[in-house]
Amino acid sequence: DAQGFVDGIGPMSFLPAPLARAGIKVLQSVPLRDSANQMSYYDPSTYATEDALKVGRMHCLRDGWEDGMLSFMQSGGFRPKEKVPLIDVPTLVLWGRQDGILDGEEFANKFVDGMPNARLEWIEECGHVPHLEQPELTAKSIEAFLREEGVRPSKNASAQSAAGIFDGLFNFLN
Repeated sequence: DAQGFVDGIGPMSFLPAPLARAGIKVLQSVPLRDSANQMSYYDPSTYATEDALKVGRMHCLRDGWEDGMLSFMQSGGFRPKEKVPLIDVPTLVLWGRQDGILDGEEFANKFVDGMPNARLEWIEECGHVPHLEQPELTAKSIEAFLREEGVRPSKNASAQSAAGIFDGLFNFLN
């Protein structure tokens, strides 16, 4: 997710608690979540359903979420940007070509440019959630990547069990 290139939360970390709580209420509001729901899909008429809206709000309605968000805001957020280049394993970056939430041309390429062993694969006719909107194509892309030489574990003894996990995954996908 492109949050990997966003350090902190900016001026929101300085808001007084009552004002921050008001902002948190907006984050969990039906109008905001519905707007995000509509922007998330290449084909909103099929996927941006009432059920998708409910699922998209579910985490916001859990006990403790508001307090957790307030604590996160007051902490200044997380700062992962410097850690992305440390990911030196083969990495597949999948991105919906028509992502209406995060501009793939900007953020997807930051990942590819920032990680030494990353490559980008676009999922066409797809918005922000390829695993929901194009699940078969997404699964095939992941499977093909996991089967590539250099991605599968080496043949040493400790990797044998990891290889078994991959084989089980592939059997499940087929």
